[in-house]
Amino acid sequence: MKDLFGRLLVVWDGLMPRERVLVGIAGGALATLLLFVGLVLPIQNAGDNASSGAEEASRELEMMVRMKREWDGLHGRLGQVEQRIQQTRNQQNLLTLLESLAAKAGVKPTSMEKRQSGESDAYEETKVEVSLKNVTLRQAVAYLSSIETNEQPLSVKSLRVKRRPGRARGDKPAVDLIDVTFSVSTFKPLG
Repeated sequence: MKDLFGRLLVVWDGLMPRERVLVGIAGGALATLLLFVGLVLPIQNAGDNASSGAEEASRELEMMVRMKREWDGLHGRLGQVEQRIQQTRNQQNLLTLLESLAAKAGVKPTSMEKRQSGESDAYEETKVEVSLKNVTLRQAVAYLSSIETNEQPLSVKSLRVKRRPGRARGDKPAVDLIDVTFSVSTFKPLG
């Protein structure tokens, strides 16, 4: 290192005063550039990265807060459903209940068939597929509403509706009828 410094000093001593000024300015510019590239740019990049990282973390936090709020809502509703299931231990037979609700709504189910239901460690699920043919929308809604609002916890799933355009007969206007097929499940605690 001393040898290199000694050579530079010999070269410096051999320069004219004007050349020394020019080399000093060039050296100062090079030192400033090295300082800028080596110190200022990395600090600026680190600041930009920290800023974008903070924005990303803020978005993730907002998403997590929203997901927690949704989770709490779902967990609360699940607790309410489980409480309703526990309170209704002496449940009415699902087929009988659906027939009585249909009579109250003024519809006659075309078919009601028990289906394979899912398994759970805590609950026994009873599932029935109900089919209604040639009913009005009002009748279907009344029946489905009576199922959903029944004291016994029932769940309507896989609702399918098929429209049957009505035909005018004589002086009577055309009435559109629908076919409705859906599944109803009820749960009973195993323990």
